[in-house]
Amino acid sequence: DSLPRELEAFTKLIYLDVSKNKLEKLPDFIADFSNLKAIDISKNRFSIFPLVITRIKSIEEIHANRNLFDRLPESIGYCAELTYLDLWDTPVSIFPDSFFNLTKLSKVDLSGIRYSPGFQKKLTERLPNVDFILDPPCDCMD
Repeated sequence: DSLPRELEAFTKLIYLDVSKNKLEKLPDFIADFSNLKAIDISKNRFSIFPLVITRIKSIEEIHANRNLFDRLPESIGYCAELTYLDLWDTPVSIFPDSFFNLTKLSKVDLSGIRYSPGFQKKLTERLPNVDFILDPPCDCMD
């Protein structure tokens, strides 16, 4: 349910996979991984998106599927290099304005989450160059 402090020494990491644990938060030293391109925090117990990830300027891929948080933080906009975001089966329904300013974003997996037709339309219209993976719409949320 926590990461070993020894991990802090690996400052040149490019990919970090901490999936399938019982993590509820990430340590602050993760932000020091200035070469990190991809992080996998899938299948954990994050009830809030780990803000420390948004301090990693080099991050291109975030795999955060099967977690508990329902919103992305405004600071997601700091992830200017982000190209891929995997939120499969994570009940995210709140996307801040900064999310729609991520110009390099090309693919977002939102499968496993049921959105209304109107909500899906808003997402895809605001980011027309992004390939959204979406389940068929339902009349369950706006």
